[in-house]
Order: sequence, then structure tokens, then C-alpha cells
Amino acid sequence: MLFNKIKSYFKKQVEPGEWRALIWSFMYFVFLLTGYFILRPIREEMGVTAGPENYGWLFLTTFIVMLMIQPLYGKVVSNYSRKQFIPLVYSFFAVMIFILWLLFHWVGTESVVLARVFFVFVSVYNLFIVSIFWSFMADVYNKEQGKRLFGVIAAGGSAGGILGGLITSQLVYYIGTINLLLVSLFFLLLCIFAVFKVRRFATDSTINKDAPLGGSPIEGFKLLIGSRFLQQIALMTVIAVIIGSIFYYLQGQYVSQFFPDRDQRTYVFANINTLTNFLTLFFQLILTPWLLQKVQIHRILGIYPTMMIFALLLFGLMPVLYVILGAIILQRSGAYGIMKPPQDWLFTGLPDNMKYKFKNFLDTVVYRGGDVFAQLIFVKTVVTFSKDLRLLAIIGAVLCIVWLWNAVLVGRMAVQMFEKYKHLS
Repeated sequence: MLFNKIKSYFKKQVEPGEWRALIWSFMYFVFLLTGYFILRPIREEMGVTAGPENYGWLFLTTFIVMLMIQPLYGKVVSNYSRKQFIPLVYSFFAVMIFILWLLFHWVGTESVVLARVFFVFVSVYNLFIVSIFWSFMADVYNKEQGKRLFGVIAAGGSAGGILGGLITSQLVYYIGTINLLLVSLFFLLLCIFAVFKVRRFATDSTINKDAPLGGSPIEGFKLLIGSRFLQQIALMTVIAVIIGSIFYYLQGQYVSQFFPDRDQRTYVFANINTLTNFLTLFFQLILTPWLLQKVQIHRILGIYPTMMIFALLLFGLMPVLYVILGAIILQRSGAYGIMKPPQDWLFTGLPDNMKYKFKNFLDTVVYRGGDVFAQLIFVKTVVTFSKDLRLLAIIGAVLCIVWLWNAVLVGRMAVQMFEKYKHLS
């Protein structure tokens, strides 16, 4: 009975001619996030080893590296076709993973400097590969398809996150932490193969798919300056990052306090990721596709900020380990399962420079800039003023109210933008 209901649900979601594109898009995201979630527990443990009080400096370094890479990425996007530049960027990161694997074996796993380098690399790597993926999806699928399919495609990332977490927790004691980098590298190579399978189904844009986008490498920043709609999206991203940074800091404080052993912390982080992705999978596979088809976009965008208001207030009332771990799982699963698909759907039907250049600028420079501000200024100022971590939660809840207003505004402005650019569909 349940199987028949699920089968009927997917028949309603997917048109007959969309299955091949959907399956390859789904597998592409599975491969991508499996590889990343093999790396993430290692990064989290190294961050705790460096000390939660140093998160700000690590994210500042990440932001500086992001600023250095951004013009190069913009130049690649401007001068190479999509068929070329997506595999090219992934190949660059594949080489970097292999080099880090060699360095760990050469220098040793206890090197603090190399641990910091790895933390920064994974932070940069995550934002670029995911940003490229969703930009590509916004080019492959039109607005109507995005409503039906983006939640399903996003579920591939959650499946990959679950798989990556399980691989990490099961293999770490057999092949060692460092050799897991080669497993992650293997999945990244599978992504390159998937890109060539997916790109043939691109239908949204009317321009030549093999042509480079052209334009300035810093066009993402120029687009931000010239559009109130994009400015509001950027504000929404920054507030979300600040809230995420509050939970990230609280996680570091509580995990380092209750789990002093390094391997134990890696195991805990892997399990947090696995539980997060199971919940995210439900959001993406069932809840989000239904919301995108039945509920107005401005109301959908307001759901996640509302959830965070209650999560932060709950921690303020009960500041204990399992409350913060549960809140972290809710925060991360909501970010990827409830907020991310509709936010990415905002870019369907928009001009290609917004899809690729502004969106990458948003997902990299703006996102990591928000990290720097949140960890180095916002969180540091609050915890310096008061050692009571409940103050962070109270301020975060107030900020979420502003976020709720902003998210609703973005949704309403998006409807106007769709009308403006509907000739591109």
C-alpha cells in the first residue's frame, strides 16, 4: 500500500520524458555530497582541535582565499563553455585533494598548520562545488520543472550525505582517516562523468549551451550593486550564515567539553551528519516538492526562519548538550531541506549571468564573508561581553525575526522578477 502511494507520488512529480535527466541529476548530487561528507567530519574535528575560539580566524582565511579564487573562477566561466568549465573546476579540486593526501603522509597528521590548511580547503571546496551544481540545475530545468523536481534532486544530496557519513564511520578504523581522502576523490571523479550525462538535457536557456557566458569576472559583484532583489537575497544569506555560525560555535563548545578524544569527536560529527541528512531527505523528498507546488514562495521562505526562532528560544530555556545537538540537526536539515531548494529555485528563468556569476558570488564570497563577520565579530563580541551562551541564543532569535521579514520580501520580489524575465523560459 505504502509502495503504491510512493509510486503514484513520483508519477505525478515526473513527466515521462524527464526520467533520464532526473536520475542523472540525482546521482550527480549523490556523488558530490558523498565525497564532501567524507571530508566534513575530518574538517570538523580539526576545527575543534584548533579551538572554537579560533573559528573566526579560520573563516577569515577561508574568505581571503575565496576572494583570491573568485576572479579566476569568473574568468574561467567567461571564457569556457559549460561543457568545459564545470569538469575543469572539479578536476582542479580533485588534484588538490590528492596533493593534500600526499602532504598528510609526508608531513604527518599532527601538523597544526596542515590541519588549518585542510579546514580552509574543505570550506572553500564545499561552497564552490555545491554552487556550481545548483547553477547548473537552474540552467538544465525551467521554473515549472524546478517546482516539481528540485526537491527530489536535492534529496540526492541528502542520500549522498548519509552515504558519506556511513562510509566515514565504517571505514575510518580500517583504512585510516587520511586514506578517506582518496575515497572522496573517487566520488568527485564520478561527478565529472555525471556532468556530461546531465548537460545534454539542458532546456531552459535559449542560447547556445556550448558558448561561454562572457562578461566580466567580477560581474557577480556588479549585479549585486545594481539590483535590490539580489541585495535582499544577499541579506537573507548573511543572516542565515550568522544563525548557522551561532549553532556552529555552540556545537564546538559542547562537543569539545563532553568528548575529549579526537576519534570520538570525529565519530560524533559523522553521526550528526548522518542524522541530519536523514531528516533533510524527508524534507527534500516529501515536504519541499509539495510546498513548492501548493504554497506561495514567500510563505515557503518564511518557514525556516520561524523554525530557528523556536530552536534558539528552546536552547535559551534549556542549555544542555542534547538540546544543542538536536537543534544543530534541525538547523542543518532545515537549511538544506527546507530553505535551499526554494532559494535555488529563485534563479530558474533568470538571466545566465545571475544564475552563474551572481549565484556563485553569493554562495562563495557573500557566504564566507558572512562567516567571517559572524565568527570573528558577532559571536566573539557576544561571548566576550557575556560567558552565558544563552545570550547568543536570545540575540539570534531576535535576528531571526528580521530574517523572517526579509525572506517574505524576497519571495514577493521574486514573483515580479519572474514576470520580467519570463521570455527566457
